[in-house]
Amino acid sequence: MEAITINSLFRNTIKGLLIFLILPVNLVLGQVPIEDVAQGETVTIQMENGEEFNGELINKDENELSLKTENGQVNLLVSKVKKIKKVDYDFSKFRFENPNKTRYFFAPSAVPLGKGEGYYQNVLLTANSVNYGITKNISIGGGIEFISTVLGEPIWFLNPKAGFPIAKNLHVGGGVLLAGIGGNGGLGLTYGVVTYGTSDTNVSVGLGRNFKGGGGTPIVISGTARLSNNISLLTENYILPLGFEGDRSRGTFGIHGIRILAKKNTFDIGAMVIPELINFIPALPYVGFTRHF
Repeated sequence: MEAITINSLFRNTIKGLLIFLILPVNLVLGQVPIEDVAQGETVTIQMENGEEFNGELINKDENELSLKTENGQVNLLVSKVKKIKKVDYDFSKFRFENPNKTRYFFAPSAVPLGKGEGYYQNVLLTANSVNYGITKNISIGGGIEFISTVLGEPIWFLNPKAGFPIAKNLHVGGGVLLAGIGGNGGLGLTYGVVTYGTSDTNVSVGLGRNFKGGGGTPIVISGTARLSNNISLLTENYILPLGFEGDRSRGTFGIHGIRILAKKNTFDIGAMVIPELINFIPALPYVGFTRHF
């Protein structure tokens, strides 16, 4: 039997993640998770014919859902519902939910992907990743860098993650980040993150720890604020240990910019700022694209 290595695990996981991209949407979404929503919650309901309704769920049974919308009450047949999910955005301000609420530029928030939801992300044209929600609280992601892959030594990463709501506008989460080059697993990091706020305006604080211990604790402080239907501000700030045992020196860098939002896509434009190099290189460009499915 072939030995299981980090490299083979990575290859098999990426193959599985890519399969989700080409599956028909109705197969990925599965049955309507009516049990996941309760009366009084704000929801988005997508029907089989493409219609979408937003509002407060005021009644539900096995046959029918009643929704209070801006235009009055609507009654919908459960058998005709394609998808239903809880949302926390302000219908009076925005026409659609923030599609990229689980991640900032790169760092994760504690908000989980929903079951059957996922996205493809491209950063700086060369880094590609896929993330998919296995359950309503657990997701798995992975990615590779294109140029290194062409050269035969792919830079890769895997990132299983869990997130849970514990109070109104408060989520906690955590995960594992594995990364390496080719068959070498050069990085193993566990992390925890807390997110406070809505899907449109929030702040997150995350802490990481190397599998082997030592080396200090990376700290990430991120935030977003939605200014309009299609524009959000983003900031992501890292405080990283530079030394080894006994050396407490740290370095910092940040990514700051905007996110352009559409219903299924987001486009990030930012600048990476490294204070130690600011006299030589004021900023480096950051460009990212995300497609949700």
